[in-house]
Amino acid sequence: MEVKKIILLFLVLPFAFTACSPKAASVKKDRPVVVILGIDGACWNLINPLVAKGRLPLFKELKEKYAWGTLRTSTPSKSPIIWTSIATGKNQDKHGIDDFRSKEKDARGKFSMFTSRDIREPLLWDMLDVNRRRSVLVNWYLSYPPQPLNGVNVSDYFRSSAISSSDKKKSMLSQTVFPPERSAELVKFLVPDYWQALKSMNLPDFPELYKQMDTGIDYLDLPIFKNYPEWVVQEKLVTDVADHLFRSEDFDLFAAYFKMPDVVQHFAFMSFIDDAYKKILDRSFVNGKLPDALETQAYAKIADIVCPVYQNLERTIGRFLDNEKYRDAYFIILSDHGFSFFFRENTVRYNHVGPEIAPDGIIIMRGPGIKPGKIKLARIYDIAPTVLYLLDLPLDRRMDGVPLLRLLTFRHDSRYTVYKKKKPQPFKRNRELDEKNLQELKALGYIN
Repeated sequence: MEVKKIILLFLVLPFAFTACSPKAASVKKDRPVVVILGIDGACWNLINPLVAKGRLPLFKELKEKYAWGTLRTSTPSKSPIIWTSIATGKNQDKHGIDDFRSKEKDARGKFSMFTSRDIREPLLWDMLDVNRRRSVLVNWYLSYPPQPLNGVNVSDYFRSSAISSSDKKKSMLSQTVFPPERSAELVKFLVPDYWQALKSMNLPDFPELYKQMDTGIDYLDLPIFKNYPEWVVQEKLVTDVADHLFRSEDFDLFAAYFKMPDVVQHFAFMSFIDDAYKKILDRSFVNGKLPDALETQAYAKIADIVCPVYQNLERTIGRFLDNEKYRDAYFIILSDHGFSFFFRENTVRYNHVGPEIAPDGIIIMRGPGIKPGKIKLARIYDIAPTVLYLLDLPLDRRMDGVPLLRLLTFRHDSRYTVYKKKKPQPFKRNRELDEKNLQELKALGYIN
């Protein structure tokens, strides 16, 4: 009998040690993962008519199978304010970003562009750092200079520095990525040729289309068309870098930002809707609104113009959703704002920035325990606390938002803390990159 016990003990012990060893425990990652795909300017007013025509099958599937709705934005609906609110869960009075530029002049007598150093509150990835979780960021708005974190931070200035012709390009690149040595690896994804990038994403050559309209205006005199080739090359780079890091890195939080839908909507209405139709809209705008049928028709016309951009976006989203490694991850697809019609200076406009408008964005959620159907009353401030809740991490008690518990089939006890803002790393402003960013904002009409 004693001999049998000894034999049995030797048979069982190796399995016991294997099960208890740290190495074995780390092989399977049981904790949740969240993926945020941020799309500037995406709106249901354009997606829905394209879905109805069968031109966006993935968005149709997402609406039918998962949770979707509008995301309440803030006023003014300016991207740096909103994306910072999304990442902090707090309003602009708390996080300190209230525009594209500071209202105080620097030593040169100029208004400085806001940077990540100006954000007064901790961001989601700061909160994950405290909890020893790993984050991967790609092109998140106002992430330059990239602050150190447990993971990879490809800042929103990386795309501009990658296409720079400066003789200091290598140095500039290293300033836009953390860890800085990753910049050399990631810049290899650059496709510098406009036509190759355009073909790869199957996007229209909008400057050429405008030229063919024979308006009598040289498209090169219009900054938004002059900058378009660079934006296409940048979007291709961001997409490929995001795809590479998504497939190659381990993380608890992945967040990427895509710009192109916002870019094309800034010129689609003014440049590609004929003047006769605009006059119909002008005459029909009453009491701050177009008649419902005419408004629906006008959105459909704009949707037809920007359709290839949304189709490219669909392909990008699909690559993330179809990745088998993260089939059980929580996906949050959202935009900072939409676009809408308003009347100013005796004519109809189509935009998102103005004292009288703050068009809502979109939100789509997929993941274990997320109820399918319409999302109601979701706000930009609710995203950060929802992410923390899904990751089972303490919430920040100073947040203005709350977890979207009504979307979930499960509950767990919430814990609260007060996260602290990290001390920013020393950095010297790169005036060339600042100027490049400023010119892009001017081309889009954000800054005069």
